[in-house]
Order: sequence, then C-alpha cells, then structure tokens
Amino acid sequence: MIKLKKVIIIGVAILSSSCNKKDEVVKPKKEHNTNKRDLVLHYHENYFKKLRKEMDKIEISLYKIKDTDSQDTTKLVRIDRILDVKKIKEFDSLFDSTRNGGYCCCPQTHYIIDLFKQKKRLKRFNVDTLRVKDKAFIFDTSYQTSYIIPLNVWNNFISDSRVNANNHLH
Repeated sequence: MIKLKKVIIIGVAILSSSCNKKDEVVKPKKEHNTNKRDLVLHYHENYFKKLRKEMDKIEISLYKIKDTDSQDTTKLVRIDRILDVKKIKEFDSLFDSTRNGGYCCCPQTHYIIDLFKQKKRLKRFNVDTLRVKDKAFIFDTSYQTSYIIPLNVWNNFISDSRVNANNHLH
C-alpha cells in the first residue's frame, strides 16, 4: 500500500509539473522526408559547384590503360592545361544539367581532371569513358560522387580544349 501511494504521488507530481508550460515555446517538428543520402549528395553537389566557380586552371591528363586495369597513371598519353576563362566556364557548364549520382563502384580511370586555384590543387576527379556506353563517367577519387555526361559532349570539350591550347602556344 505504501508503494502504491509513492507511485501515485510521483505520478501526480510529474503530471502537474508537465501541465504548467505557459511560457514554453513549442518548436515545430523537423520533417524527416530528406534522407541522409540526399543530404550528402546535396553537400557534395554544392561543394563541387563552389570549386568550379573558384578554379582558374584545369589540367586534364589522359592515360593509356588495359581493359583489366582500373587505373594506371604511369602511362601518360597527354596532358591538357586549360587557362582560358571561356573554356573554364564551358567546363563548368558541362555540369549545369547533371546531378550527383553518388557512390560509384568499379570505374576505370582514363582521364584525371585536376582543378586549380592559383597553383593550388582544389580537387581531383577521374573520368571513365567506357563504363557506360556513350557516356563519360566523372567520379570523385573517393568514389563518393559521380556525374555522367554524354560522351560526345566530353570528347568535343577535350578536342576543343586541345585546339585552343595549341592556338595559345603559337
């Protein structure tokens, strides 16, 4: 009986203290519709956009690899350096309509893209031009982000960049 009285007294005390909340501000509940994956993708997408706005030089290296290799950076075929502001903006626009596809598995590295600002490398991306038919698959070196653009768009950008780089040398 004494235990029951103690439980009732404790219950009444809790109930009465919880009812007196005139000054308390009720916070709206957070919606949990956005999942963690979307938040991570959004963060990386914004980060990549920011980097593209800051860069003042792009280096694109082409490597010769075997079909069985995922990456072999010892066989450099060529390196293109893009300093022209117009070409840098064109590179940026390649990603205007693409969406971060998130984690990627098992791509091959045919190209490496290095983004620079005042000689400091901001970020490195790899490019696979064989993984998806008729697509260039651009992915973070950590494999956590990926972008797919049409292969012909990628090839046009690369060939135009080479022509412009050669014209600036003469």
